[in-house]
Amino acid sequence: MKVNSKQKLRRRRFLRAARGLAGAFWPAERSILTSEGLYYVSVSLLLLVAGLYQQVNLILLVFTLTAGPLLASALGGRSMLRKLTVARRFPPYVFSGDPLVIDYTLDNGRRSHASLAVFLEDALAPVDRGVSGGVGVAPRAFFPRIAGRGREHGRWQCTSPSRGRYAFADLDLGTRSPFGIVEHRVTIPLPSELLVYPRLGRLTRRWYQFQRQATESRGGARHDRSAQQVEYHGLRDYRSGDSPRWIHWRTTARRGELMVKEFEQHNEQDLALLVDPWIPRSKVTAEQREAVETAVSFAATVCLETCRTSSRRLVLGWTGPGAGAWQGPASVKLLHELLEQLAVLRPSHEGGLAGLFDVMPPAMLRDAILVVVSTRPINLVEEAEKSSRLSGAPARGLLGRVTLLNAAAGDLAPLFQFDADRVDLARPRIALEPADRSSAETRRRGLSEDEPPRRTTNPSASGEGAPAP
Repeated sequence: MKVNSKQKLRRRRFLRAARGLAGAFWPAERSILTSEGLYYVSVSLLLLVAGLYQQVNLILLVFTLTAGPLLASALGGRSMLRKLTVARRFPPYVFSGDPLVIDYTLDNGRRSHASLAVFLEDALAPVDRGVSGGVGVAPRAFFPRIAGRGREHGRWQCTSPSRGRYAFADLDLGTRSPFGIVEHRVTIPLPSELLVYPRLGRLTRRWYQFQRQATESRGGARHDRSAQQVEYHGLRDYRSGDSPRWIHWRTTARRGELMVKEFEQHNEQDLALLVDPWIPRSKVTAEQREAVETAVSFAATVCLETCRTSSRRLVLGWTGPGAGAWQGPASVKLLHELLEQLAVLRPSHEGGLAGLFDVMPPAMLRDAILVVVSTRPINLVEEAEKSSRLSGAPARGLLGRVTLLNAAAGDLAPLFQFDADRVDLARPRIALEPADRSSAETRRRGLSEDEPPRRTTNPSASGEGAPAP
């Protein structure tokens, strides 16, 4: 027992010494003079020098009186930050350009002493600045008074930054109470992440006309997906040629005549959306970066509108060093997977459609509507020749169904527009409470009740040949 107590005592001493050493190099609490305090100290020192030089006791007495507020600020201000705990609340995701609201809560653990004039400074910085060139934001909040054993709430709101993954750094609490001469700060580690989805826009009537024309032209070539394309609609009288399996026997027995089920056939065709966020190796202009962001926003808007109907399958592919694709039936869960991928999609001068064709699902290449959104002119014949999967007749059939959209040349303007009123209309379409959302790991795996979304990547780039679950 004595040995264990000695070991615990040594461990406590070691931890105390380690905390003291870490605090010396990385102090969590800091006290600095404010600009007003610097003037105040300068005047006090001037009084001291004048009193000593002139041998005037009245001037020295005034200097002594000025030292009182300075001492009170140095000692009393530090006590204002003791036993304060802070909590930060924010949405798990937000669309770029939408309002970002962050709520802060301060709890005062002291019984009777109130904390006065406490300010909070936070920092939200992008994890990868190469994604969209986004810049961080600095949330601020001010709490005039937190009573003993009390709780106060503060809110900070701004426009969401560019798409990407953002991380909150350490949070600072500070006060200049009571006289504003000395500023005391304490750093509180509160790490967390925020995902900013791409900015959404509005698809025009031309886009829906294009989809309808593509579906009608390929109406007879779609594969059979009766479970997803056929929906029970009602009952009708039996007609010659109807299948006996469609007879609704309970209604037939009640009415005394044959009644069959009537189904509604969905003519929605699968969609494969391929994004090519290309930028040159050097001398990237602002127009080229803007074209990439427009292409990503268009892809995000198409994914949102497509996932509103559950009778379609959707594939999102992207080029680059690690070309890959997400696929699955249209659903809210798949939508979040695709938006997360688009949020962190990094522009690159490497890769092309040839590598993307090799990882695309064969069924989608054969039957789906193929839309390629790029920021450069693309020669489909050359890309098909480079692909190891496409050759001969499959390549010729594919080239006739691919629609090329060059964002840099303005091809998206007739199909897609940014609408100022989109914020209030789009959010309810994919509203999902944080408690109902899956964790980050579960969303990456893409688990689904009907059919799990699957991700395929380029084996040469990632070293993995099999699709990740």
